[in-house]
Amino acid sequence: MSFLDKFKAGVAEAGNKAKNVVEINRLKMQNNSMQNEMAGQYEAIGRIVFESMEEGSWPVSKEQVSTHAVRIQELQLAIEQNLLHIANINDSKTCKSCGATNNIEAKFCNHCGHTYEVKHNSTVEYETDVKEELEEGGHSLPDHTNRKGE
Repeated sequence: MSFLDKFKAGVAEAGNKAKNVVEINRLKMQNNSMQNEMAGQYEAIGRIVFESMEEGSWPVSKEQVSTHAVRIQELQLAIEQNLLHIANINDSKTCKSCGATNNIEAKFCNHCGHTYEVKHNSTVEYETDVKEELEEGGHSLPDHTNRKGE
């Protein structure tokens, strides 16, 4: 590899890293904005509760706070999605127990020792159309319906 090729590769890598940093900062700014909006929603709920106590109409009806609660849930979901996107860009994952960031390959959290869940799907289900197509094409699937001992 010539000097210019190495230089071009280095510039391309630096460009990719810069792009990642910009994307991460954009997502973090979105999260801060959404957290501020959530604080406003919580404040609105608090205001409704306080005013109902002042008026003597306690407890507050669900209808009075439901729009704020739904918006808070939407914002929480959006923040979580942004955090997952940031972790994906960084090739890391976040511990659900303590919130620490760990390498994507880690099986345990470096901070609290929490075990990361590994999901295995050991069953394979075939749709009847796929099974028929395979058999028509000269391929056969093992028949597991007549096993001995079951």
